[in-house]
Amino acid sequence: MHTGPLQRDAQHPTSRCLRRSRRSLGIRLGVILAVFALIAAACGGGDDDESGEAPAPDPDTSEESEAAPATTVPEEMEEVVEAREAGEATGEDVRETETGPVHGGKLVYGIEADSANPFVHYATSCAISCRMIFRAITDSLYITDADGDIVPYLVESESHSDDYMEWTMTIRDGITFHDGTPLTGEAVAYNINLCRLSQLTGPAFLGIANVVGEGQTVTVTASPGQPLATGLGPAGRAEVCGQMFSQAWMETLPNNPLYVSPASPLPETARTAAIENATGNPSAPIGLGAFRYVSYAPGNGNSFVAERNPDYWRGPNGVTGENLPYLDEIEFVVAVDIQGRSNGLKAGQFDIIHTANADEIAKYEGDSDFVLLQANDFGETSHSLINVASGVNPVLTFVRGGYDADGDGQPDEGEFWPMDPLGLNSTNPLVHLSCRKAMAHAFDGERYANERHQGLVQVANGPFPPGSVGYLEESGFPSYDLDAARAEFEQCKADSGQNPVTFSFNTTNDAFNVESNELIASMWTEAFGDELAVSIAPIEQGQYIGLALAGVFQMQGWRNHGGVDPSEQWYWWNSATASPVNPQVPELALNFGRFQDPEIDAAFQVIRHNPDPAARKAAAEAVNRAFGKNVWNLWTYWTLWGVIANPRVQNITSLPIPDNAENSFPVIAGKHHLGQIWCTDGDCQG
Repeated sequence: MHTGPLQRDAQHPTSRCLRRSRRSLGIRLGVILAVFALIAAACGGGDDDESGEAPAPDPDTSEESEAAPATTVPEEMEEVVEAREAGEATGEDVRETETGPVHGGKLVYGIEADSANPFVHYATSCAISCRMIFRAITDSLYITDADGDIVPYLVESESHSDDYMEWTMTIRDGITFHDGTPLTGEAVAYNINLCRLSQLTGPAFLGIANVVGEGQTVTVTASPGQPLATGLGPAGRAEVCGQMFSQAWMETLPNNPLYVSPASPLPETARTAAIENATGNPSAPIGLGAFRYVSYAPGNGNSFVAERNPDYWRGPNGVTGENLPYLDEIEFVVAVDIQGRSNGLKAGQFDIIHTANADEIAKYEGDSDFVLLQANDFGETSHSLINVASGVNPVLTFVRGGYDADGDGQPDEGEFWPMDPLGLNSTNPLVHLSCRKAMAHAFDGERYANERHQGLVQVANGPFPPGSVGYLEESGFPSYDLDAARAEFEQCKADSGQNPVTFSFNTTNDAFNVESNELIASMWTEAFGDELAVSIAPIEQGQYIGLALAGVFQMQGWRNHGGVDPSEQWYWWNSATASPVNPQVPELALNFGRFQDPEIDAAFQVIRHNPDPAARKAAAEAVNRAFGKNVWNLWTYWTLWGVIANPRVQNITSLPIPDNAENSFPVIAGKHHLGQIWCTDGDCQG
């Protein structure tokens, strides 16, 4: 029976080496971009950079551009820089605190985006900013500790059958939601089952046949032939559906999947009656976290406010008898533009901000007026997302039980689901491998990193950053090589039948992102001249993710795939989640690029269902090589996140884990915990 943590890869020598190197540096180690329904109006984007002001790229820049000038690094930053360059910057706050933990104060946090369909896990378009709010108002079944292991949190213990077909979780007793209702096995099962029914989150739970709660116990049963090698750890950590919300509250919500999902087990009459009585407010969440909801106003410049929960399970009146949380109040203010967010910090409007804009992060290195934490370990991969929807999808046809081509209500033998029935993607040259390889070979990653990110980021060659299971120094992804690019481009013209080869390259509509796309496009133009025509299409953030879901794009800048375990990525890349491009019958496609790769599908069968660490590692590396061979995405760089605060904000990342010798992992893809933060003298502003 298994009761220990889910290992990052305990037998992987590289992981052990990385852990030793972190300790030698003195750095204590002690998503997903989620998606939303097609009709949602999102305020958060999935583009690879953030807004900001930067000089436009010089169209006359030579192919062999000079590297950006080296930044003088203060002595106190040297260890952080070494870790960042090794891909293992954790974002840990290692300062000696000015005062001991003290209660009081209001923390104002400048976040990068608002969220669509707030604020419940099965419905919310939960990007990084949303997940920060979730971490304030509720807690998760599992948590990632400082060694990168996924360990129980609200779960007290877990075990599994010998064949991994059944997992049993015991939930901590005595924890209550903000409405006073208890956290029980039934409440946990209700949370998970709603996520299973949701069109948005359901794919993450494919392979689970049944979830039942009784008392403080939850039993999870796998689908036949699909053992759960990792249990619910990856799906149950501090990311969206791992977070717990009040069953009593969710029963009042009109968007409850039990009432609106076609797969709901409720009879139609019961669903209709439930919807008629569903008067709850999804924007007023009821969790069980350190802070409880006070108010929310959507839109840029507006905020989400939460106050201290006096009955927190980790507080003096709670299960553990600790003193958390320390702050009286948190206000999350949406500040989409990075320059506005940064200026707001400097002016005292914000006490703390986060950003994935390395150009802005560089400005704070050595600035003693602010605390700068940098994190790229377990981070996201920025890339150009490509829509390759074409042909038919046999895997999706099998999962759906066939395809009714003639409309007689019966599946037709030998017919498969068409991926692009209206031909919306038929003019996209990037459906051809030669065109994708040409663009990849013509991209100068080092130049991009220097000109757009001050040389602080690492050029990516695959979806898995250094230190992650699946990372490879040589993935087979096309390297910068203009001769190879031009050779592939000749084939691209023949395959696509286009000259000039023409496609659109979407970005969110802010200056920094537009200029970043323009730099990439200028590299391609330098390589292929007037035989290539790329149009930069700035898109309002409210539409951006929706276009990816609908498949109404050719290429767009993207940022995704941060995670601790490779199993967290499978639903982004599986053939079964590559839904057709058909706005007339809109469907969610978590596989945004609509690619079908049998090697990746086979590898994830091992990753998800084989408990052997060596086999899972080899399979993750196979996924990486398949991406390198088929160039489903154009990888650009591994994202660097910065958390920047005024020095009065103390203990930004060191959250102890009950019954565990380690703290939580400091920062994962721009997210950290909040209950352990206090401010000097109980005053964040001074």
